[in-house]
Amino acid sequence: MSVIKNIMLFGVGVASLTREKIEEAVEDLIKRGEIASADRSKAVEELHHKAQAAAAEIRKIVDERVEAVSQKLRISEDLKKLEAAVGELAARIDKLEAPKKAKPKK
Repeated sequence: MSVIKNIMLFGVGVASLTREKIEEAVEDLIKRGEIASADRSKAVEELHHKAQAAAAEIRKIVDERVEAVSQKLRISEDLKKLEAAVGELAARIDKLEAPKKAKPKK
């Protein structure tokens, strides 16, 4: 579980860092004259919204992959349990058939 927690904390850190970087990028665009100073807030919000949407998509993909791996692990555990059960049944069958094999045929 700590890996998943670390991934989520990383995502939160990236989101806040992204906002700071977006603000810096918008400031650079304003300095170069590509965006009007009056549009600063709108540009930051629009870019931040797009970044959040992209982050949400990444989280969705990670969640899907984690679920797929979890499913494979569950299947693997189930398979191990079934193999053990089959082994136990095979041993019981061998034990039941042993007296039949030991008796001479008439």
